[in-house]
Amino acid sequence: MSKAEEVKLHIKVLINKEKSKVLFAEAGSDFTDVLLSFLLLPLGHIVEVLKQHYGDGVPVIGSLNTLYNGVANLDIIHFQMAVAKRRLLMPTICYGSHGWHQLRLNFNYAEPTSSRYGKSYDGVFTQCAASYIISDDLQVMPTVVGSIMKTLSTLGIALTDMDGAETRNVAFGLNEIVALLKESLISQNPLTALLLPENQMTLASLKSESSLPQIDQKGTSLNSKKMILKVMIQKSTNKLVFAQADQDFINFLFGLLAIPLGKVECYLGSNTGLKNQQYHVKRERMYMVSDDLTVAPLAITSFLSVLNEFKISLSDVKEMEVEVGLDEGLSIVKAALTSTTALTDGLIKGMLKKQSDEEMEEQIGVEEDFLIHQISKKRAKHPLKKRKEKKPIHQSQNA
Repeated sequence: MSKAEEVKLHIKVLINKEKSKVLFAEAGSDFTDVLLSFLLLPLGHIVEVLKQHYGDGVPVIGSLNTLYNGVANLDIIHFQMAVAKRRLLMPTICYGSHGWHQLRLNFNYAEPTSSRYGKSYDGVFTQCAASYIISDDLQVMPTVVGSIMKTLSTLGIALTDMDGAETRNVAFGLNEIVALLKESLISQNPLTALLLPENQMTLASLKSESSLPQIDQKGTSLNSKKMILKVMIQKSTNKLVFAQADQDFINFLFGLLAIPLGKVECYLGSNTGLKNQQYHVKRERMYMVSDDLTVAPLAITSFLSVLNEFKISLSDVKEMEVEVGLDEGLSIVKAALTSTTALTDGLIKGMLKKQSDEEMEEQIGVEEDFLIHQISKKRAKHPLKKRKEKKPIHQSQNA
């Protein structure tokens, strides 16, 4: 057992027993720093940490697992340099290694410095000896801002929820921290999901657009680069078979693995994402992208294998060209974090809906033109007769 596995971080958790949910937790700076460090982890690094920890039982994080595995399985000849593939599978953490070693519990499988040397904890992202409140969805705030009532209101906790609430002391070791990292990616209520798993609310189970991470689109440019995808759709079901993409779209997808969790929101902003792509794969090559973002070299034999796998006739397949700009890219990023059918949920559904709306508008326009034409014909054939003017009735002068 490593020293990292021996370290335990203690927090107090307030639980509503009647509703079986975590109201909030109180934690010191040591636990809060470990929690905040989640934001610095590149998405590809998170997948690797979970794979190392859970082995064959690794949890599914949207389409990130299959995207990661696609990179791992893609031959080195497709990459610009050998180091490009390595950087995607083991992306560099943006915070210095010194800061990571100062964490009391380092789940990157390195020994924690403060524990190893028996030093007091000085804090990495937070002030030492400070206390913080952590909500069920992992929002962090200083303990009691202004007043207790205001703090509870900010957390969205009703006063009645506090009646009969139970306080528990919970110890977090390496296993629990990695489990919390996993729950932070798949659950709306990570603390409840970890401590009271029967009441977990998964992000993947939510169908509405509002369930996806809300990303600010300010600063996006209408003149940004557009990528072209050729998507193969089954005619009879409108289901995606696969997408055909060049290096631009593949660089965009692979780039997701290298961005830190905390920077997902600005990935498509002014200096990143589609505006400043990293070049991971070689040019002048085409790739197949499946619905779960698995990437493979494009070949006719591979295409036929996919059709055979899904038992689809070639005559039942139509090819459509789709432009992917900032809005579409943003939608794919959202879906990649929560859905195992990222292309369908992030791109195809919107495309088909837009196409359906346009066809409906066109049909309405045709019907309106037809009605106007029929009315015009009828009027030309049967012109309206002018009404005879009635003569005015003069009052009798004898009256």
